[in-house]
Amino acid sequence: MKLNDFGALRLGLIGITLFIIIMSLFADGSTHMHDWRIVPSVLAPSIMMMLVFGIPLEMTMTAVFMSDATIGEKSRLRRILQVEAAVYFLLIASWIPFFNKILN
Repeated sequence: MKLNDFGALRLGLIGITLFIIIMSLFADGSTHMHDWRIVPSVLAPSIMMMLVFGIPLEMTMTAVFMSDATIGEKSRLRRILQVEAAVYFLLIASWIPFFNKILN
């Protein structure tokens, strides 16, 4: 599968999601309002919650487009759905320790 198969918007969504997954490694549950630590402590958790709702919406729209596609297009969209599902699972799994820490 080539990157061109995804399209610019999907690649942007996946790229942002991967960045937010990496930021989960630096999120320790404390709030920092000054230097670079504002990104993993304030911005990344907020963006993560937006992605939790946005990625399934994108996956739903991909499935809608798949219902009316040709056979070759269906296989491309199915691979895209698999990648998006894997990235979504990684997003949720990477942020579970952070949310457990702040909710307990």
